[in-house]
Amino acid sequence: MLLALLLLATDGGPTMELSKLAGTKVELTGTAENGKGGAILLVDGSPIYVRKLDSWPAGLRGKRVVVRGTLKSLKLIPSPVRGPKGEISQGADGDQWVLEDATF
Repeated sequence: MLLALLLLATDGGPTMELSKLAGTKVELTGTAENGKGGAILLVDGSPIYVRKLDSWPAGLRGKRVVVRGTLKSLKLIPSPVRGPKGEISQGADGDQWVLEDATF
């Protein structure tokens, strides 16, 4: 069964709405963008990574697209490393929202 997901500005925000649907098949509408960790779908300002897609095909970047897949929260981007002088490498703390087996 495919669930249509509509993220609304609620007290819990988009992350709360996403957590309710983790592990399920969803349909998301957002803006196609490219990030350092790969292709992302921006949904109400929140990035959702499209697993196994390094970048969007030509002509889709910046456009509104509909993507279907299984929504998961997992560690996709390595955590930043903190050096002895306080310097911080690139990376992302925590898990990221990811769409697996995505179609668009």
